[in-house]
Amino acid sequence: MEQFRRVLEDPKGQAVLVVGQAGMGKTWLINKMAELAQNHPDLRCGHVRYEVTKEDSVDSRLAIMIDDAFEAARNPKVFWRGDDKSKKQWIALYKILEAIPKAGGVFKAIRGLATSLKRDITKDSRRQFIEKLNIISERMPTNGRAVFIVDPEKYMKPESDEAWAIVVRDLPRKIKLLFAQRPEDVLVESETLGALDNISHIPERRLDVLEEQAVDELLDQRVTEMDYSVTEVRRILSKYKGHPYALQGVLDLLKAGSKIEELPQDPTGIAAAQWKELCKRGKDAIRLFKAYAILEVGVPDEVVTAVSELDTDTVQSLMADIFLGGLLREEGYGKRIYHALLADHIVTQIGDSEKRQYHNRAVAVYREKLKDARKKQTVPDALAATRLAEHTLAAEGGEAFVLVFIYECYDPLITLGLLDSAVGLSERALGYADKGSDKEAVILGNLGTIYLRRADLDRAEQMLTKALESNEKLGWLKGMASDYGNLGLIHKARGDLSRAEQMHTKAMEINEKLGRAQGMANQYGNLGVIYQTLGDLKKAEEMFQKVLDIDIKLGRLESIAITYGNLGLIYRTSGDMDRAEWMITKALTINEKLGRLEGMANQYGNLGAIYIVRGNVEKAREYWEKAMELFKKIGMKLEIEKTQQAIDRLNKQVRTKKRKGKSKRN
Repeated sequence: MEQFRRVLEDPKGQAVLVVGQAGMGKTWLINKMAELAQNHPDLRCGHVRYEVTKEDSVDSRLAIMIDDAFEAARNPKVFWRGDDKSKKQWIALYKILEAIPKAGGVFKAIRGLATSLKRDITKDSRRQFIEKLNIISERMPTNGRAVFIVDPEKYMKPESDEAWAIVVRDLPRKIKLLFAQRPEDVLVESETLGALDNISHIPERRLDVLEEQAVDELLDQRVTEMDYSVTEVRRILSKYKGHPYALQGVLDLLKAGSKIEELPQDPTGIAAAQWKELCKRGKDAIRLFKAYAILEVGVPDEVVTAVSELDTDTVQSLMADIFLGGLLREEGYGKRIYHALLADHIVTQIGDSEKRQYHNRAVAVYREKLKDARKKQTVPDALAATRLAEHTLAAEGGEAFVLVFIYECYDPLITLGLLDSAVGLSERALGYADKGSDKEAVILGNLGTIYLRRADLDRAEQMLTKALESNEKLGWLKGMASDYGNLGLIHKARGDLSRAEQMHTKAMEINEKLGRAQGMANQYGNLGVIYQTLGDLKKAEEMFQKVLDIDIKLGRLESIAITYGNLGLIYRTSGDMDRAEWMITKALTINEKLGRLEGMANQYGNLGAIYIVRGNVEKAREYWEKAMELFKKIGMKLEIEKTQQAIDRLNKQVRTKKRKGKSKRN
């Protein structure tokens, strides 16, 4: 603790490795470090804790951390009252930042951070994470510190040390990053990480068993909790040779009423003894903890009640038992079993058939959450999107894993912007999909679209070309149309409009052959943009009108709004300002109805440009300021800069005109 105090008081950005075998007290020590930071007499500290599984990539975890930071800043009052522990911790951290105005209150100041914390899904998560940390560091007082805890569920993803090293190397001042690691875990022996000058081990030696004096101190603190003498308890504790997990486990068991003669003879039996004591609480307790063991990560109460098939009142009654409550800890989205040793033992007590039943119930609850979000058109549940496929794999095997990921998890992950999670699951799904199958082609195509969104055009083209080759062999026209369309977007991004036109035309022709109205509309729209870029406004107008005809029949309001906006730009370019304004106003009205802030902002900007042409400076400024306000609200930095530059140019022109007018009068 003294070593960590020195690290904490040093303003340099630093990372700390806490290393020890399972049961040596890594999580306990890190929690105490967080308490030390929180209660430091001279420093103002906040901490945020995250758990990772061996399937989580560094980028996928950092993306979730950035999203939590943004959501907590955007809706601080909501998350202050909510159950999401990570976002509550973010808000507590924000409260130590400087420049919080007295007028308007803390929550208003926190919301002011949201714009700068919004994640750009097209950019690298590691670099963005460092950018966000820099923002937080700059806003902190001199004595402010932000501590970020990364505690693996067991181990980290293999070869993740290179990515973490990039983050650690560039940690800003006042930022501390704490990792719990087993000796064989990936960060411990990493040469890349070890070569950095801002990383240390606490303690300098790996965590080990407690010395005899420490065991005596622990016994003195807790002996009054049980019905045995100090001598009797000391005798039994000596069997566990200072093993921290075993010592605390035994003391908890004695406090719960276990008999000394029932206790195991060595540390390896503690988890079994805890399970035995738990079973004395009855079938409901057994069902609850089997559910937690199967769920593996921290989950909200409604998930564990569904998987255990217990009602809320029963779960609350069980949690009132001090022994049972002590076997859980808050983590991530809710609660989980406090130690992997106990969770692993419980899993061994569940037969294969029963395991599948629990996994199937987890599949059902997560599937329902995603289904409900689609039905209500709300934001998908991130936990469900990332965990549904995992439980499907355990319950039904690799083939079902592939299908569930492709058709139920992929779209929610994309909607949430969790592209790194989507990439990781896609790569795993490829390992289960049959070579040359339609499923492999879909996964390759999906990977291509992800890399396209990331502007990694070479990898995108590689994946989409493979997908297209597979689809051509399979004769799957729908897949071919999608691949041609996405390849067209790649060529357009590279500036090869001729090649892009060829690809979109092929995609359009296949969609026409299949009678896929939505696919046809998408490709007409892509071709319209190309012709507009080439200056062929008549052909562009023809394409956009076709889009409009289809979308009105399909009722696709968002696409209709975009198309009205595109037609407005064509008429503005051709000099027909009245028709341009009419189209853009229709686009604005639909965006307002849909609540699409980005669409509204774009159309305000377009209206401003029309009024510049008409010479109405005040009206143009009014629309651009409305656009600016919305772009700030949704955190679109590039658009904010462009709009501000337009307003600045406008103001400069007005000032110049006024000076010239004054000079003429003189």
